[in-house]
Amino acid sequence: MIPVRIWGWVLRNLPGLALVALLAGVVWTIGAAFQDRTRLRAELAASQVDLATAQASLQQAAETARIHRAHLDRAADEARTWGALSDEMQNMEGRDAPLSPLLAATAGRLFSTGQ
Repeated sequence: MIPVRIWGWVLRNLPGLALVALLAGVVWTIGAAFQDRTRLRAELAASQVDLATAQASLQQAAETARIHRAHLDRAADEARTWGALSDEMQNMEGRDAPLSPLLAATAGRLFSTGQ
């Protein structure tokens, strides 16, 4: 008898039970959507922080590379200058002309060792 009573009650209240089930499903779906939205917002905020950190690191690396390139350019210019000076000094070897007699006598008096 009890199962017949339960079935009778279920069949009489079937539209109401269906409406309650439908409303429960809608509430559950909306709640899940809000949870997903909250989770996605938190992930977005974390991603934005990571992006800002990566951009700061990238800017710092670019500045470091710029400074390093400037240093390398200065070092290359200095090496070229010293190379040109070295070449000029090596090319000057053997170009010594003898001093005139007056300059030779003056140099001898200035740089004499007392002889």
